[in-house]
Amino acid sequence: MKASKFSVKKELQHRGICDASGAVALDEDHFVVANDEDNILRVYRSDISGSSVSEIGNTDINKYFINNPKHKETDIEGAAQIGDIIYWITSHGTNKEGKSKPERRQFFANKVLTSHGSRSFQQVGYSYTQLVEDMLKDERLHHYRLDKAAKVPPKQKEGLNIEGLAATPNQEILIGFRNPIPQDKAILLTLKNPKDLIEKSVHAIFGDPIELDLNGLGIRSIEYWRSQGCFIIIAGAYDGSDQFSLYQWSGLEVENPQPIEITGLPSDFRPESVLFYPNQNSQFQLLSDDGSIERIAGTPCKEIDDEDSIHKYFRSLWIKIEDDETK
Repeated sequence: MKASKFSVKKELQHRGICDASGAVALDEDHFVVANDEDNILRVYRSDISGSSVSEIGNTDINKYFINNPKHKETDIEGAAQIGDIIYWITSHGTNKEGKSKPERRQFFANKVLTSHGSRSFQQVGYSYTQLVEDMLKDERLHHYRLDKAAKVPPKQKEGLNIEGLAATPNQEILIGFRNPIPQDKAILLTLKNPKDLIEKSVHAIFGDPIELDLNGLGIRSIEYWRSQGCFIIIAGAYDGSDQFSLYQWSGLEVENPQPIEITGLPSDFRPESVLFYPNQNSQFQLLSDDGSIERIAGTPCKEIDDEDSIHKYFRSLWIKIEDDETK
């Protein structure tokens, strides 16, 4: 499929949070999404606007993180599913002052359990907290200076910020970096043993890093579109600026990859996650991180008080790719 643009089919509003981040489709009508402002996973309908239908609350999710006894925000950013296991990754960055935040170094997993029509989530293994240390030991990554990046605020130039997570067709994981962006190339790193990390607590095994030319942008989300045989990538600036693009990439070229930009993204939409659903072979859904958008004059969405919670929501778009071969 050679795509150049897409058309928006439907816009929805999902109430209760503003800062949608990592997400995966659970079935034809539901998705589960993290909010990078708390440690709660929420389930929403994918086909209609409205509030969450269920959630994994702070009490349950904080049990996943043995290095976070004070239950601080872990900054969950990416999600990917292999089989019945959903893998989640946090930003692995410092706070905005450059102070170390060990609780933001998590790679964890759960799976969905369904009983009598009720859905619940069960932790798989244990959260792995040594990904950065494993990266620093890999000689193939030394020239990225991740040791230095790990001490720089995530939204400053050359800081460390992980936001993308994708399952590959051969059941490995791609880790996508929003920052750093060395020589204006976005970094993808293959994690070859995700299940062993959470179940056996062995060290990470990486593949060769892949550098993508996304016009100087980093990776905010990446997901494999099985029906089309390609990855869809949400690219964004390393800082908080409103600069976003969509790309598709075959995943086959790793020596000199050539992602194709897809045009047509609405100017006020801040894409943060891409979702593919069963039996939706020509459409996909984008979630927007609307935390900084003013819903009430002068007040960003994430700062809205509970009494005005009707204004607290993030948007999604159902979109359809228009490929060159059908024009």
